[in-house]
Amino acid sequence: MKIEHSPSLRDKRIENGAHPPLAAVIGAGAWGTALAAAFSRGGYSVNLWTRQARVVTSICERHCNPAYLSDVQLPEGLSATTDLACAVRGVEVVVMAVPSGALRAMARRIEPLLPGEAPVLFASKGLEKGSGAFMTEVADAVFAGRLVGVLTGPGFAAEVTRGEPTVLTLAMAALAGQKTISQEACEFAETFKARLANGGISVAMTDDVVGAQVGGALKNVIAIACGMAAGRGFGENARAAIITHGFEDMRKLAVALGGRPETLLGSCGAGDVFLTCASTQSRNYRLGMALARGDEPPAEVAEGISTAEAVRMLEQDADIDLRLPPVIRALWAREISPEQALERLLGGD
Repeated sequence: MKIEHSPSLRDKRIENGAHPPLAAVIGAGAWGTALAAAFSRGGYSVNLWTRQARVVTSICERHCNPAYLSDVQLPEGLSATTDLACAVRGVEVVVMAVPSGALRAMARRIEPLLPGEAPVLFASKGLEKGSGAFMTEVADAVFAGRLVGVLTGPGFAAEVTRGEPTVLTLAMAALAGQKTISQEACEFAETFKARLANGGISVAMTDDVVGAQVGGALKNVIAIACGMAAGRGFGENARAAIITHGFEDMRKLAVALGGRPETLLGSCGAGDVFLTCASTQSRNYRLGMALARGDEPPAEVAEGISTAEAVRMLEQDADIDLRLPPVIRALWAREISPEQALERLLGGD
């Protein structure tokens, strides 16, 4: 069932002399565009930043993103710009929705431009290539002392853009404890949750940033493996076995890094795995199918490959043996065949 959302909330605020809160979404890919649309429906005045002038023109004049989700209409109040300083001027919250590999460089560009109190949320999933750092670790290094958090799935971009019901997770370490910054984080999180509810998004909250990010990263690796099983014509039993092994990988890594295993039972773990590992809407699932069939991999970025590579450092540092990432790494490096990869993925312990 689709929930209809009235645009009147924002209009009433303006009529009453109140300016809608400002938000910036950095990155106009499918997910950034979807979040910008949801924020706009939730009552935010949104600036969507992109490098492409043609995308800005299309969003502002025709209310669609010609590069992503071109068949989905965007809210009329959503604006776009190529000017980074303009995008973040006066905002109450910034959402980083650029690929994880470009996150640190973009964060450094934005940091001197941000208003003093604006929290920064990271919607990118995966680990930083080369360092194996979580997105919050990048944030802490660049935005020292600023309130930061992670906004993670599950959610397919097209459905979020259309305003269909979605549950996302907001993970902020500052939600724990009794310090002043914890009170600020709680106040921000509750306000943020209430606003996004008007955009069709329910927000679950946690202070376990490690567990939330492990779930968001490894689910893409699991999706590649599930896509491989589908590509070879295997049924639901095979996918269930792969997901079972993948959840054990999630649990091992989260616990080794200080996360809580129960976090993975929520939307940012189980929910995200269910969505990503069961649909051809998932880039990683489609990549797995292509690899299994020997087809040319899709040109679009699939985060599961970079995550499988980046997690190697965490496996070594934590002295743990994961099952799925080493297999995906070996397959991508053409050290093993798809048949050998599936044998390792599906074999007994």
